[in-house]
Amino acid sequence: MNALSKQFKTELVQTNQFCPKHNELMVLLIGRPVCQTCANEAYVKSQIEHAHQVNLMVREKHFAGAKLPERHKESGFKNYMVSIDPQKEAKAACHKFVQDFNSGKKRNLIMVGRTGTGKTHLACAIARNVLDKRSYVRYVTSEDMANEIATAWTKPDDNEANAIFRFTDCDLLILDEYGLHDQHESRLQLVHKVLYARYDEKKPTVLISNMTLESTEKAQGLKENLGDRLWSRFQHDGLTVVECDWDDLRFGGANV
Repeated sequence: MNALSKQFKTELVQTNQFCPKHNELMVLLIGRPVCQTCANEAYVKSQIEHAHQVNLMVREKHFAGAKLPERHKESGFKNYMVSIDPQKEAKAACHKFVQDFNSGKKRNLIMVGRTGTGKTHLACAIARNVLDKRSYVRYVTSEDMANEIATAWTKPDDNEANAIFRFTDCDLLILDEYGLHDQHESRLQLVHKVLYARYDEKKPTVLISNMTLESTEKAQGLKENLGDRLWSRFQHDGLTVVECDWDDLRFGGANV
């Protein structure tokens, strides 16, 4: 029994008609002469098209679940404009992070620098390239994450533990605006709970902040804000630090 007869679960009766394309005798299928090679080619084509549609649906689902900001849904490495060496270095570091992540080499990444330097653009470029490889990514601001966890108990069948799990379960978490509106002690503790949980599960995190890495006389730095224990854990499985130290790109700045 050939592939066509197996597909339709019936014995095929040969006709005396030849397929003009393949020059082979056709068979009767549901009362009509059919070329077995043509039918098998059409079947394979339909399977490929079906697989393609499934892939598109999965991709769309992954991208929707990532919740990238509308402004950055098309942000990628190709449309990240560079004009100075530090920008090129930042772009290269993020691109290398993606290459390593997609090949199974997981580590954390921290991007620090003043507002408007393209940090979120680069983070979303990372997200889109990781999503293309079927990994699960979630983008969220630190404030929104803390709020979702803090208010989880007000929703049916939800609680703090479930909310923390949702942010721990994704393959890559992109946590933006750390240190901006999340510094109330109780909210900051919730953010840190997620970071500790991701460390325990060996899940990498991209953390973005307007803070400087080190503390200054005027302001607390990111290292100090995270604390020694969490900073140590961030480095444990490898850490890439990208410092975006140039002027606000929204106003045409690219000076170091």
